[in-house]
Amino acid sequence: MRFGALAHALLVLLSVCSAPLFSQTPVGNSRRFSIREQPYQPAERCLPCHRRQYDELNSSVKSGYRNVSPLFNALELAGNFLNGGLLRPVYGDSISRTTTTGEPLTSNIVSTPVFTDVTQVAAGFCIGCHNPHMVLLGEDPEKREVPQLDGVGPDFRPDLIRPLRDYHLVDAGGRQILAIEIGGPPPPGAKPSLGASGITCDVCHNVIAPDLDRSPARDGLANGSLELMPSLSKVGSFRFAAPVKDTFHVSSQDPERIAYLRSSTFCGGCHDVRVPGGGSLTHKEVSRNPPSEGVNLYRLENLSTEWLTGAYNSTNNPFGRVVRCQDCHMSQFPYGGDSTYKVGGIDITSPTPGVFATNFTAVPGISTDLNFPLQKRPVSNHYFTGVDVPILSTEELRARSRPDYPDVHEPGADEHGFPKSLASRREDLLKASVRLSLDTTDDNAKVGDSFMVRLTAVALTGHRFPAGFSQERTAYVELTVKDNRGFLLYQSGYLVDKPHPETGEMEPDGNLSDEDLEHLQVIVDPGRPAPPGEPPQAYQPGHTNQVFALGPDNGPEARIFAGEPNGVVLWRNELTRVFLPGQALGRADDNGEPITVRRPHFEEIFSAGFANSVDNYRTLPPLRPTIYRYAIKLPKKKELEMLGVELEGPLHVRAQVNFLHFPPLFLRFLTRTTSADGPAGHDFHLVDEKLMDDFLVNVKDIANAETIVNLVN
Repeated sequence: MRFGALAHALLVLLSVCSAPLFSQTPVGNSRRFSIREQPYQPAERCLPCHRRQYDELNSSVKSGYRNVSPLFNALELAGNFLNGGLLRPVYGDSISRTTTTGEPLTSNIVSTPVFTDVTQVAAGFCIGCHNPHMVLLGEDPEKREVPQLDGVGPDFRPDLIRPLRDYHLVDAGGRQILAIEIGGPPPPGAKPSLGASGITCDVCHNVIAPDLDRSPARDGLANGSLELMPSLSKVGSFRFAAPVKDTFHVSSQDPERIAYLRSSTFCGGCHDVRVPGGGSLTHKEVSRNPPSEGVNLYRLENLSTEWLTGAYNSTNNPFGRVVRCQDCHMSQFPYGGDSTYKVGGIDITSPTPGVFATNFTAVPGISTDLNFPLQKRPVSNHYFTGVDVPILSTEELRARSRPDYPDVHEPGADEHGFPKSLASRREDLLKASVRLSLDTTDDNAKVGDSFMVRLTAVALTGHRFPAGFSQERTAYVELTVKDNRGFLLYQSGYLVDKPHPETGEMEPDGNLSDEDLEHLQVIVDPGRPAPPGEPPQAYQPGHTNQVFALGPDNGPEARIFAGEPNGVVLWRNELTRVFLPGQALGRADDNGEPITVRRPHFEEIFSAGFANSVDNYRTLPPLRPTIYRYAIKLPKKKELEMLGVELEGPLHVRAQVNFLHFPPLFLRFLTRTTSADGPAGHDFHLVDEKLMDDFLVNVKDIANAETIVNLVN
C-alpha cells in the first residue's frame, strides 16, 4: 500500500479553504493532482459528523478487536517462533536484516512496490493487513509504533519478542508506554494508541485504487493490494457531497475512485491471503509481478476469489443481479426482508441482499457550514458483521482498544432495527448462510438392516461456507437417528466432554464448547525454550502433531475422495503438510522411535506457517446442492433384546448445522505456544483454558431439517 498520486478532480469547497488544497502537477496524466496531506485520524475525529457510522464501526471486530485479539497476537507470535522473527516489520533504515540473496532488507509487504525476494513478502505480513497505515507511518522513526527486531533468523531471541498489542499503548501525553512484563496487562494510566483501533475510517476512505504492483496476480486481490494516500480528500459512496464544516476534509468527486470503493474488488484487496515461502507442493502458484516470479505462494484465504468465480459475481443467481460483498456485509442484510426461490429444486426462503436503509450520511446541522441542507440517501452500515465475536472480556477490550467499546451482548436495537449485540448479528448472519433437506432419505427401515439417510445442503453465501480464515472456522452437521421413544440409534457430528491435561484441565469441566469433533484426536507440539545452559536462540519451534489419530466419527477424507457414507460432514478447509521421503513427522511410534516417512505423506496441520499446501475446497460451495449420505445400520433383534430395548417406530432423523468459531485444539496449541512452557520460556498472557471456557461459543442449530422413517417388520 504505497503512498500514490491521487487521481481525481476536486469540484467543491474551494471558496471555504483558508489555504490551497491542491496544485496541479503535470506528470503525463492530466487527472493527477497532489493533495494536501492529513495524518491518519482516529475514528473519534469523525464521530461528531458521522455518529451513526462511528457507533456501527465501534461494534464490529474489524476496528479495534483484531489488533488486541489474543488469538491474532498468539498466531503472529507462533509464526515468528517458527521462522525466526521474519514476520515482524522492517523499515527503510534497517541494517540488521538480510534477504536470501545477502542484501540488506529495507522494505516489507506494505511498502514494497515490487517484490524481488520472499523475505520482503514475509516482513510485516500479518500486521501489514491488520494495521497497514501504522506500518507505513513506521517509515518515520518518530511515528513508529512497532519496532524492528534486533535479530532475526539464527539471531532471533524468542524470549525478548513482545506481542504486537504491547506496542498499541500510550500515556496521557500520547507517548508510547509498554507493559512492565512482556505480554502483561497495560500499565497504570495506559490508553489505546492509534494502532490499537486497526482498520478505521481513514484506512478505507483514504484508498485511491488497487495496487497492481503489489497484487501477486496483478488482479488487485490479496495481501493488502490497496493504494492509500492520507490526505484531506476522502472517498465516499457518491459524488457531490455537501461541503464539510471547517474543511476538515473534502469529498472526492473521482468516479473511478468512488466506483472502486463500492466494488467487491476493494474488499478483495485484503480478503484474499497468499502466504509466501516454499509454495504449495500440490498447486504451484507464483507472483506474476516481474521481477518477483521467484516468490512462491499458497492461498491461506481464498474468500474474494471464491466470490469472483461464483454465481453472485453474475446475474446467474436467484436475485438476477451481481451481489457485491457490500450487499450483505454493509446493507440491512439479514434484516431487509426475505426472498423465496428454488435452488436445484429445493424451495428456499432467505434474507434479501442489497437492501439499504435511507438516512442522512452525516449529522444535520453539525457536519456542514451555514446550515447547508442534507438529503437522505441509501446508506451503508458499518457493522461489517461476519462470523467472529471477540474472544476477550469487555473490560480488557475497553482497556486495550477503545473505552466505549460495547459489550458483544449489548441489548436493544439501533435506529434501523439492527440488534446492537454483535453476537446476535453474528448468529443471524450464520442462520442466513445455509439450508438443509432430508427429503430423499429412505422411507422405510428394518431392524438388523441398513437404510440410507440423504442430506442435501445448500450454501447461500456469496463465497464458500465457511470462508475467510476457514482453515480454523468450522461448520459441521450434527445428525441423530432416534426411535419414537427417543432411544439414540446413531449420531454423527457430536462433542464429548474430556479432560485436557496438556493445558492444565485435569477433569472434564461440563463445557462442550471447548471440545473438538470426534473425527480426529490431535495434540500439536508448541515448541519449547532452550535447554538450561544453552542460549535462547537454541529453542525448539514445534508446530508438528505430537498426537494424530483417527477418531470414532472419522469420515471426511473418505467422504471427499471416495463418497463413503460414513463419518461427520465437516466444512473446513485444510492446512496440509506434505512430508517427503526421509522427513520426520515430529512424533514417535508405539516403540518410542521417531517416525520417518518412506513415501510422500499428507497430514492435516494446525499451523499456517508449517503448512506447505492448503486444500481450499472442503467448504460448502454456494448455490450448489450437495448430497451427503449416511449408511445407518440398525441393531439386530437379538442385540436389542440383550440391551433390553424394544424399538418403537417411526424413526426420527434430525440434522442441524453447528458452527465452531475456532477448533479448541487450535487454541490449545496457541495456549501452550505462548505459555511459560513455550519457546519464549515465559507466559505472554494471551490464551488459556479460562479464556476458552468464558468466550468460545459453539453456535448451534443455524439450520436444520427433520424427516420420519417408517420402521417395518
